[in-house]
Amino acid sequence: MMPEPKREPDDLAERISGWHYSLGWGDGSESVAPYVPTPMNVVQEMLRLAGAGPGDVLYDLGCGDGRVVLAAVEEYNVDRAVGLEINPRMAEATRMKVYDRELQGRIAVLEADFFQEDLSEATIVTLYLTTMGNSRLRPKLEKELKPGARVVSHDFPVAEWVHSGDEAGFHMVGTHKVFLYRVPEAYGRREVAAGEDRWGRVRRLLERRGTG
Repeated sequence: MMPEPKREPDDLAERISGWHYSLGWGDGSESVAPYVPTPMNVVQEMLRLAGAGPGDVLYDLGCGDGRVVLAAVEEYNVDRAVGLEINPRMAEATRMKVYDRELQGRIAVLEADFFQEDLSEATIVTLYLTTMGNSRLRPKLEKELKPGARVVSHDFPVAEWVHSGDEAGFHMVGTHKVFLYRVPEAYGRREVAAGEDRWGRVRRLLERRGTG
């Protein structure tokens, strides 16, 4: 009896779970970036909020089908866009889109684990990861991004960072949330607040001793 041919994943499974990309709970980016495409209206808002334009270099972490890097170059005219995608089949398909549009001089699609890549040239970083993914990525962003860089996250905040913009902490696009952060203000305020809190405790201790 001949073995049954291996079944290719259907579109629904690909869009909803990304199970055929061998995503799991490991240490690489494949464990924190399941493939769920960001709707185009959310992509537009992410780029608008970041102030994307000439002079910018955008990095999309887990670029999927390339919609963010393509929009950044074609519609917002950033200087360069880099998409990092760990799945080889998707990276190749997205690379072909770039070649078809003759944008290979301005868009690079790399088959790579973004936790292992240098992000220091990015002026904008776009994310659609998970809460765990953003938390794991936070130290790398703080270490590598230069002052003035913007980080835009779809639906999930970066824990312990202070957002830029609306008092609510996020911008709504339909039912989707967009979080905007600026480097180093996003975490600089956290450090200042921690320092002020420490001095506050010292002052309160001295005051208690003075009145004791």
